[in-house]
Amino acid sequence: MIRIDTIHIKEFRGIRELTLELKGQNFAACGPNGTGKSGIVDAIEFALTGNISRLAGAGTGGLSVRAHGPHVDSRNKPEAASVTIDVTIPSLGSKKARIRRTVKSTNAPEIKPADKDVIAAFESVNLHPEFVLSRRELIRYVLSEPGQRSKEVQSLLRLDDIEKLRGVLQKIANACTRDLPGLERAEKDAINNLLAALDAAQLSKKSVLDAVNPRRTLLGLTLLTDLDANTSVKDGLTTTTASVPGRVPKVQAAADFATLREALHALKADSFKQACSTADTNAAELGKDAESLNGLSRESLLKSALELYDGAACPVCDTPFESDAFTGHLARKLAHFEDVSKRRAALEAELKPVLDALHAAGTALNTVIDHAGMFSPKIDASALAEFRTVLRGRYQQLQKLLPLDDTRAVLSAAHSVPDMEPPLAALAAAIAAIPEPTKQDAARDFLVLAQERLETCRAARLKFTAGKVRADRATKVFATYGIVTTTALEKIYKDVETAFASYYRKINEEDEKAFTAKLMPSIGKLGFDVDFYGRGHFPPGAYHSEGHQDGMGLCLYLALMNHLLGANFTFAVLDDVLMSVDAGHRRQVCALLKEMFPNTQFIFTTHDEIWLRHMKSEGLIKGRNFAHFRTWTVDFGPTEWDDRDVWAELEGYLIKNDVRAAAALLRHYLEHFAKEACDRLRANVEFRGDAQFMLGDLLPNATSTLGDLLKKAKVAANSWNQKDVVERIGAIEVAFAEAKAKTGYENWQINTAVHFNEWADLKKEDFTPVVSAFRTFTGAFGCGTCNEMYFVAPDRGKKEALRCGCGDLNLNLLQKKA
Repeated sequence: MIRIDTIHIKEFRGIRELTLELKGQNFAACGPNGTGKSGIVDAIEFALTGNISRLAGAGTGGLSVRAHGPHVDSRNKPEAASVTIDVTIPSLGSKKARIRRTVKSTNAPEIKPADKDVIAAFESVNLHPEFVLSRRELIRYVLSEPGQRSKEVQSLLRLDDIEKLRGVLQKIANACTRDLPGLERAEKDAINNLLAALDAAQLSKKSVLDAVNPRRTLLGLTLLTDLDANTSVKDGLTTTTASVPGRVPKVQAAADFATLREALHALKADSFKQACSTADTNAAELGKDAESLNGLSRESLLKSALELYDGAACPVCDTPFESDAFTGHLARKLAHFEDVSKRRAALEAELKPVLDALHAAGTALNTVIDHAGMFSPKIDASALAEFRTVLRGRYQQLQKLLPLDDTRAVLSAAHSVPDMEPPLAALAAAIAAIPEPTKQDAARDFLVLAQERLETCRAARLKFTAGKVRADRATKVFATYGIVTTTALEKIYKDVETAFASYYRKINEEDEKAFTAKLMPSIGKLGFDVDFYGRGHFPPGAYHSEGHQDGMGLCLYLALMNHLLGANFTFAVLDDVLMSVDAGHRRQVCALLKEMFPNTQFIFTTHDEIWLRHMKSEGLIKGRNFAHFRTWTVDFGPTEWDDRDVWAELEGYLIKNDVRAAAALLRHYLEHFAKEACDRLRANVEFRGDAQFMLGDLLPNATSTLGDLLKKAKVAANSWNQKDVVERIGAIEVAFAEAKAKTGYENWQINTAVHFNEWADLKKEDFTPVVSAFRTFTGAFGCGTCNEMYFVAPDRGKKEALRCGCGDLNLNLLQKKA
């Protein structure tokens, strides 16, 4: 993936124009709610993917990137809303690249250089929008239902295609199996038609040769000695047409007509009526338990549920169940279904002769209707065709069985045959009128029809054989795929489970050293239980606090991303994800991210200044690699705590003679400044449990600490006989003392609350010198070259040096040993 060096945002979301220098390192954006942090997250996501998650999904109806991506004042100028990101691509030898995207051309980003490998790198990022993690996504992994969690995790791991393919393979296997009865029936029909043409009792090589060879002898054709897949029983005939063009073969037509008469008579027979009556009686009995009958399709699902039950909840609906209650409940249902299933099977067996009779009549009608169309003029067989449609409907209903009322209606009418005597009589007369063929014509017709039906039989047999092979293969493929993917998924989840538990132990090593977790995949679900201090495994929301849940969510996310991307996990945005984690565990989170993910650039957003200080003090955020926002306005967007911006804004207020606004801004800035100074100089500040420090709690401590550090540095320099350093420190002390005096330090040191609160009541000419004095005073805390505030090194333990960012100031605090 990538590492971000620079972000430039213009007229996008709540930001008018903003440039952030990330330098490819971890970066944090801090500020109160509503100061523009989310706009940065949206900008990064938009530049890299063309999407803004905040404007999509549930509860965002009517929102879109096109309409609501631009700043509200540029909503009709989508071309003005743009985000430009400069990146480093580690996988390409730290190659530099740039991507720029406008709302107007969301799907057409500008990429420079437009090399294939660079484009591929950005496309890879686009395929992984999960690089942005907010607390709402974090909770999805921890507290969501098993079914939803499975979808989320499989989607993140790009495993959702596995489930989709499994579904496709299952459909294919089901379809292939479902086709077999029809193919088998077609083969049997073809065999019966061939046997009728051959006037044989059974189909074998001998019966075919015995039937065709006498006819071939009569026609002077060579006798056939063998019959294989390519043998033609009419081989050698000079013509395949009857002696009279368009003539219907009389012998076969008469035989087919007789078959139809027999089939229709069978539908009226007492034996058929009795079969229908018996089946109807049993259907009525079974219908008394219609609810269970309709639930038969759930039988296999219930059996799977019984096998997958984990002792806590139903794996289908997640309803909590005691073990005995659940197994007993399902056992009773299955026992009831088993009884009904046997009764249904018995009914289906009773329906088989009924189905066979209906099928025989339908097949006979098909053949005779074809003959009717061969006469000239054609015989009207519409009545026969209508009854054929009726028979097809009856057959289909009896096959599917449900609903039972419809099946009983068919059974009560199955023996009903309409009066079709007129078309049947016309057809019989037409067949009788066909001239008797000569022996040679009869033999020729016999061979032609036999070959035609032999070919149909061969084709039907090939289709049925191919169907069986296809169904068997599809079933095996589906079963093998299930075994292989289940094994692979179990290993993946085991790896993720192991990594997750190790990460979580890292951030809770003081009290949960033995922590373990269980990721439990099942059909369409992913259970997630965690250890609770050795008392057993439970869902994360059962006993763990919200802070622990946030920690779990982050650890699971990291485990998933690490498994998915490995060494390519070089970039992630964590959007206020640890708001509920306490201070002690936040330090451990910093250690986890530093130690386990040293090559990943994390971009953090937080409204909590303490969390920002933790990240800085733990070295997760280095130097000035953060943006601290103080306010936001619709006209100007977010405003950082930047010296140049603050003093320019103060000057603007004074020009407008708005002393009250200027006084409020100066006080807020000094509160921010004092916190930074105390943090960087490691000043001793009286502890407050609510961490709510007033300006008077901090600025005097920062001031006295810098004075003490300068004195300590002078003593150390004298011990090392560094006269030039002593002189420089003296000059710094003088400048610092003068700047401090101009602020009226003695007054606000005595009564800070009254002093600062009185600023708002001053006149412009009285407050202007105050602003000037504090500008000089705050400047005395930092380097004139790099404009960065002094800081003490190291950030913990014994204070060894006072430094600035550029190294121009590097004062030793340790005296030379005597």
